[in-house]
Amino acid sequence: MTRGWFLNSAIVAVVIAPAAILACGDRAAPQGRPLPGGAGAPAPGSGPGSGKRVMVRPDFGPVAPPHASKAAVVELLEDDAGRLSRSLNPGADLTNLGRAGAWGDDCFSGVCSLKVAGYQRFRETLPGWNYPVVEKPREGEYRYLRFAWKKPEGQGVMVQLCVSSVEWGRYFAGANAVGFYPALQVNAAPPRDWELVTRDLFEDFGRVPFTLTGFAFTSMDGVALFDHVYLGRTVEDLDKVTNSAKTWARKTESLGTVNLKEHWKNLASEDAAVRQPSVWALGACAKSSLPFVTEHVTIPDGNEAERRIRKAVADLDAPRFPVRERATKELEMFGLTALPYLEAALKEGISAEWRMRLEKLIAKVKAEDTLLTEPQRILLRAMRTLEQTESVEAKALLQKLADANLEAGLSLDAKAAAERVSKRRR
Repeated sequence: MTRGWFLNSAIVAVVIAPAAILACGDRAAPQGRPLPGGAGAPAPGSGPGSGKRVMVRPDFGPVAPPHASKAAVVELLEDDAGRLSRSLNPGADLTNLGRAGAWGDDCFSGVCSLKVAGYQRFRETLPGWNYPVVEKPREGEYRYLRFAWKKPEGQGVMVQLCVSSVEWGRYFAGANAVGFYPALQVNAAPPRDWELVTRDLFEDFGRVPFTLTGFAFTSMDGVALFDHVYLGRTVEDLDKVTNSAKTWARKTESLGTVNLKEHWKNLASEDAAVRQPSVWALGACAKSSLPFVTEHVTIPDGNEAERRIRKAVADLDAPRFPVRERATKELEMFGLTALPYLEAALKEGISAEWRMRLEKLIAKVKAEDTLLTEPQRILLRAMRTLEQTESVEAKALLQKLADANLEAGLSLDAKAAAERVSKRRR
């Protein structure tokens, strides 16, 4: 696995691309390709003499209240690239957008990155995203963005932030080949190796508070990799995450019992500055952590889960409305795990309401709009630690989880992790 460490706590210098100055419209996209957001004029401050800011319009309404997690650092993308990629452009025709998914052969930190091949993938409002960006962040408010990107081929790479589900602000490196504006260039050349970028969102977006609701990963052409995307109150908070990833990338032998318990407890934290160091510590110290994690991971009966799914699918056509509603909620909880059963039922001769419920469920589970519960989040993070150990025992446990018909499509995450471990062990 290739990992690059370009730690840069200072804000990267910004250069306004000449194309941005010459642009007479908000975007000039290749014909036939979908765009994130609607068309419009360049945002105030994006033309000549605008300096280093991309202004956002102040008329989007009030900024969201502090995020419920109260976290100092929010993880936007780390090792959940497969899950995140499935949430981008749900139900859209991806022919003119490009492919996206988890890539375990090359990452900045953790076990995989997000690989975008082709053009871009985006979503204006991602499930659970409602992050206020302000000048002086309190608990649950943010100001700084950190991300890592790599562009092994092609002219340029871009990330785009959606403001209040409406407007987009952008950072790019290399050439802005897609012609999306307003945008700030953070480097004149595309990053051929992993490059870490830290941005002051409040300053860059014209010192206007806003709510971050969505994101776009834009390769423009060829392949681009994205990883280690975090939102933080301060640069120092972000450094706690990045520095811990660097520290635990070096394997060590053991953790004491007290440390094991503390790290496991931290897996429940929604603050990435608390959680991620523990995820990486447990993954790095397989000799002591693997027996401990294995003991704390419960493998449910896959046959019982299948029985519940089949019964819920049948109950979608039950005579009583409460039974149909209860079945719908249970299938939503199983998420992508239930998808094969939902699609199989749709092929049968069924009632109009049954078909309607199946079609709605299929669309919803494919978009993964149902947020994970706390036990599900802990299990997903435990899978991350198992994958990082890259051991035969971890692979076997991940395979058992893959076969267990876990709720919320987590069996797919376990299967992907087991496959990456197998590939790295060859």
